[in-house]
Amino acid sequence: MPSPTLRRALRSAPLRRIAVVVVLVLLYQGWLGVQAIGKADPGVGAHPDERGRFPVDVVLGFPPERYHVLELQKHGRVAGTDGNVVHLRSVSRAGVDALAREYWIDALTVPRNGG
Repeated sequence: MPSPTLRRALRSAPLRRIAVVVVLVLLYQGWLGVQAIGKADPGVGAHPDERGRFPVDVVLGFPPERYHVLELQKHGRVAGTDGNVVHLRSVSRAGVDALAREYWIDALTVPRNGG
């Protein structure tokens, strides 16, 4: 049987609300992790430079806007865009992981021109 303090805490509306928010945040983070699986092509990062960085093409489902380009710059140098594809250079492995967790990114591919 729970202690009186625990029973009182379980009846507290603010604590229940906090618990619901925590559960929702955990579910959202879990969903981001699941949807990131398979987003990066197998060849991404296969040929890193001497610093361990490599080029990546970021495929979006829409033409990128300023916000998206600024967010992508956090993970590498933007080398240009072609339609719905943003060409990034100097991306680290951690950058690929972070990019894959973004829900608005459709895929991460190896640049066709080899980088």
